[in-house]
Amino acid sequence: MRILAVSDVESNFIWEHFDPEVFRGVDLIISCGDLKSSYLQFLVSMIPAPLFYIHGNHDGHYMTMPPLGCISIDGLVAQFRGLRIGGLGGCRGTRPDGMQYTEIAMARRVQRFRREIKRSRGLDVFVTHAPPTGFGSEDDEFHAGFDCFRNLTLEYEPDLHLYGHVHLSGNPVNKHAAGTLGKTSVVNCTGYRFITINN
Repeated sequence: MRILAVSDVESNFIWEHFDPEVFRGVDLIISCGDLKSSYLQFLVSMIPAPLFYIHGNHDGHYMTMPPLGCISIDGLVAQFRGLRIGGLGGCRGTRPDGMQYTEIAMARRVQRFRREIKRSRGLDVFVTHAPPTGFGSEDDEFHAGFDCFRNLTLEYEPDLHLYGHVHLSGNPVNKHAAGTLGKTSVVNCTGYRFITINN
């Protein structure tokens, strides 16, 4: 399955110079947050594939203007062609109205999310806005990762853990843009990335 993963930065290449040949064969679009509703709506209208999304910390507008034609998986696990895909939006911080969470508050969300995973009998793709601790984390607390994301990934061993929030280039020499956590491939999706997963 070919996935187009997007996050944080609206690509001018996509929005202003869309080339359908580049995106031919995309089966699923996943947004890791902090993108305009209009951008997600554009993607799902131009690419014949469903779009699953979670909230970033700048996506308060989704409450009043959710991206039409797209499916929120924030706090949920959805099924698509045999893949179990679920996610948790938000980042570190102390403003719940800004979709910010302390480690303790996010750990409570993770605990509720575990019920969704058990109901779905596992998780194949874990989508978050903030990274798991140790992946793309920056020095400031706001961009630090969550320990509870790291723990959940190690426990359930999804094939992929996709995240955004920390604006990292996908350049192959950037050791923080992609890596592994146990058996899971962890990928920063700033801008856009093509990912292939076997299912």
